Amino acid sequence: MTDKTFSTSRRGLLRGGAAGLAGLIAAPAIFTGRAQAADKTLTVTSWGGDYNKSVREVFADPFTKETGIPVTLVDNGDMAKVKAQVLSKAVQWDVIDAPAAFATSGARDDLWEPLDMSIIKPGDVVQAGAPNYMPIYLYSGGLLWDAKRHPDGKHPVDFAGFYDVKKYPGRRVMRALASETLEVALVADGVAPKDLYPLDIDRAFRALDRIKPHVTKWTSTTPEQVNSVVQNEGDFSYSYFNRVKAAQKAGSPLDFSFEQTVNSLDYFAVPKGSQNKEAAMRFINFCLRPDRQVEWAVRGYYLPNTVAAVEQVKASPAKAYLPDLTNGKNVIVNAEWWSANYTAAQKRYAEWMLS
Repeated sequence: MTDKTFSTSRRGLLRGGAAGLAGLIAAPAIFTGRAQAADKTLTVTSWGGDYNKSVREVFADPFTKETGIPVTLVDNGDMAKVKAQVLSKAVQWDVIDAPAAFATSGARDDLWEPLDMSIIKPGDVVQAGAPNYMPIYLYSGGLLWDAKRHPDGKHPVDFAGFYDVKKYPGRRVMRALASETLEVALVADGVAPKDLYPLDIDRAFRALDRIKPHVTKWTSTTPEQVNSVVQNEGDFSYSYFNRVKAAQKAGSPLDFSFEQTVNSLDYFAVPKGSQNKEAAMRFINFCLRPDRQVEWAVRGYYLPNTVAAVEQVKASPAKAYLPDLTNGKNVIVNAEWWSANYTAAQKRYAEWMLS
């Protein structure tokens, strides 16, 4: 693995910059004034709910205020739809908010525009960008439950517990995406996180077969993971702390376990054929500014990718909820593996859900 992909090395991600980085690059450029005529608008995919609100308030609206380019957010930029748009030369989305499996498999399928590094000037970063997708932040996924229905001792706190239906009876809610789901299945089946890759797909599906009768909801969007538990359609779900925190603020008695998590970089990419390519590059550059990175990370409990922002976030109250890459129980997604295997794994998983 090169410094252009998400390394599975905890040491490499925790130090101030990734190996092979050129060091501090020029400070991010500041754009003012109205957009050029060719870039009058921008459409960015998002992931719904409170996440969508955060994108709007931290990235989209400030970008519009500075550049004059209005930003439309579209929930859940499904990769099949991205591919269809690119192949039909009818691209409607300009920036794709892409988890590791999306970013790397999209690059393999030649779906992304090359990043214009004359516009995108990220400065010193924790993880370097690839030629056609840029890391923005690192997030963690784990388990959630309703604390009233399932008080301490009555709910799983790790992935083995999630799969232990005898010890923790209840309805499971699971993602409709293979990425992260297969990792959880294998860890639950006894594979050490450090030994996950290459993923043993057959073993993962044998584990999935055992839990399938206890799954009452397959969620295609992230807000559904939380809402299914809130609405008593399920008891235990895989999701993300920022989603749980938003539900807690709204009065829901949800809780989240940091005992074991799946950690992955999230990337921005520009679909090949975007009609607003320059604006898309400017938006990515804007989102990498340290002030935007700090606000985004503190609000969503993420680890920022800009080194200057990391220290500020670690000094904030959000520090207690940041991804812990030194915990050997936690999974770090191998983006390079997903680059080669996403399409086949997702196809098998989609067919398995319907079988």
